[in-house]
Order: sequence, then structure tokens, then C-alpha cells
Amino acid sequence: MKCQKVKKESLVANRQQEIISACEELYETMEYEDISIKEIAKSTSICRSNIYNYYQTKDEIFLDILEKDYLAWTEDIRERMSREEQPGREAYCRNIADTAALHPRLLKLMSVHYIAIEKNCSLEKLTAFKYAIHPFQETMEEVLSRYFPKAPREKIQNFIFLLLSLIQGLYSMTSLCEKQVKAIQEVNPDYQMPDFAAALYQALYILTSDLI
Repeated sequence: MKCQKVKKESLVANRQQEIISACEELYETMEYEDISIKEIAKSTSICRSNIYNYYQTKDEIFLDILEKDYLAWTEDIRERMSREEQPGREAYCRNIADTAALHPRLLKLMSVHYIAIEKNCSLEKLTAFKYAIHPFQETMEEVLSRYFPKAPREKIQNFIFLLLSLIQGLYSMTSLCEKQVKAIQEVNPDYQMPDFAAALYQALYILTSDLI
């Protein structure tokens, strides 16, 4: 019985990974709104009806992708911060900006589709997601406590909230489509779209003044 249970769990994990991989590939070339369970099924060995055994909506698949990307960013933050020889305000801002820029899919999902994803997921899935990405919160608190040892926990927690809000806004303003850029340049011919990492660094440097 135990062996059968292990095999079943392994099968479920493999099927879910196949579905996630197919969804990731589609998201590279298609708009979020155009992706459906039907389209995802075409890119897997799993028929459409069987996908519903694992995910009720496409948004639940994207929730798993969000979890994966959040944890990948968390690992990058840990690795980058741990080898920083001179931890301080500038190093913190630079490392957060640089590591965030390494995960454009996460930035896009956070900034453009986050509300739709969470709205269309079950409470069970959403709760599991919140638990799964808690290491991100823990890592951020740990790093901030090391880089800004005088900052009280309340300010650190508020900073993390502001950081995520800032990232969502900055990504939207630094990832404009060609039509948006042309429209702005009609009004302001000298306009150049800002670089995300550079803009985030500058904004973080201002924001961290409250932690010193």
C-alpha cells in the first residue's frame, strides 16, 4: 500500500510538472488572457478533462508558477546577500534590484496578472500558496535585520510591503509595449523608457532611509 501511495504521488507530481512546463512555454509567446486549459492540454500528453483532476482553472497553474518563481528569487537573494563583503544600504538596494531583474516572468505576473490569479483560485490553493512562499518573507526579514540592524521589526515588515508594491508599479512603468512608448514620445519626443533595475535601485535607496 505504501509503495502504491508513493507511486501515485510521484505520478501526480510528474503530471503537474508537465502541465506547469506547458503553461510556462505558452506564456513566453501568448498573452495571459489567451491561454486556456484547452491550449495547455494541446502541449501535454494529458487530455483536457484530466487536467481538471489537478487544476480547476488556468490561474491555479499560474499560482504554482508564481510560487516557483518567488522561491527562485528568494534563493538568489540569499546567495547574493550571503557573499556580500560590505553589507549596507547601497549593497542591499543593488542586490535586491539586480536579483529582481533576473526574474522578469515573476515581475510580470506580480504586476499585471496577480489580482486575476488570486481571484480565480480556490481558498485551499491560495492558502497553500501563501504558506509555500513564506520563506520569502522570512528571508527578507532576516536580510533586512542584518543590513539595517537598528530598524525595528515593525518598520521592516512595512518596508517589505512597500517594496512589493513598488516593484509592481515600477515594472508596469518600465515594461511598456511599443504602442505605449510611441504615444508618450508623441507628447515628449525625448522620452526613453527607464531601466527597471536602475529605477528600482534609486527608489529603494530613498525608501531605505526609514530603516537607518
